[in-house]
Amino acid sequence: MANERHNDVRGWEVDSSTRQSVHPYTKYSPFRSATSTTASNLLSIDRGEIAVNWVTNPRIEVDATGYTATGSAIARDTGQAATGAASLLTNPANSAAGEGFYWESPNIGFDVNPQHLTAQCEVRGASASGSVKIQITDASGNELAASSNTNLTTSFAQITASYTIPGSTAAASYRVYVVSAAQHNIDWYTDKIMFEVREDTNAVSTYVDGALGLNYEWSGTADASTSRKRPAMSVIRGIQIKNESSSAGEIVYVAFDVTASSTTGIPVLAGATYESNFPVDFREKVSVVSASGTPTVSGVVWGVHS
Repeated sequence: MANERHNDVRGWEVDSSTRQSVHPYTKYSPFRSATSTTASNLLSIDRGEIAVNWVTNPRIEVDATGYTATGSAIARDTGQAATGAASLLTNPANSAAGEGFYWESPNIGFDVNPQHLTAQCEVRGASASGSVKIQITDASGNELAASSNTNLTTSFAQITASYTIPGSTAAASYRVYVVSAAQHNIDWYTDKIMFEVREDTNAVSTYVDGALGLNYEWSGTADASTSRKRPAMSVIRGIQIKNESSSAGEIVYVAFDVTASSTTGIPVLAGATYESNFPVDFREKVSVVSASGTPTVSGVVWGVHS
């Protein structure tokens, strides 16, 4: 920082509040990885994006519940998948543009402030031909926003659309359509379908479902309920780390908020386990480096979300 002085020291250190110091651990990050003589991070603090997916069957893992065909035949298919084991296969009737399927949202309530809708999915053609688009429409199917036309390929590609509901709009439901952009008879697969309502931004969130790992969860039954991405760890409060090596020279050094080295790190001898036995407060990273070789370390980092 330009013009920084010694009396700026209060900003260099963290003084936890009473609330923070007694906060139960609410986050954890397990690890098991090989180290090396080049320092690497076991954990880098990133609270991450918080998001909610309103689509209750986003991966089409069980059936095609929630989707309505329009000018096409649709079915769950295990031949292709962008995530999980299945996707939604669409066979357009080849009679006109706009053939595909739609999903309809629950009512979005009245709000004096604008509300931002985003829709996304991934699509893949049965062959590299034809084009599709994703639309956000009102409950009658009138287009409010749409992606650009996307040419199908034999790889999955994401398509997105965003629409802002003006403030003080009456409560209403909305639809997400995935349809042919021009008349064609090329089958396509759709997966990772997401619809979100936000007040802070109209940017499209990273895709969410409850099967993606730590901090992701279903609100009810898996693959039959909404899902959410919870905030990740923002404060490191403790660690347990074991050096699995049996070679005496393979010491591992572990450091917090600085890059690990033999001078900045806490030594964990071969075969030993280090565990912080009182709460700590670090907010950037856990770094490790080995004195020699590539010893494996395993354990868990504990923390809180705020």
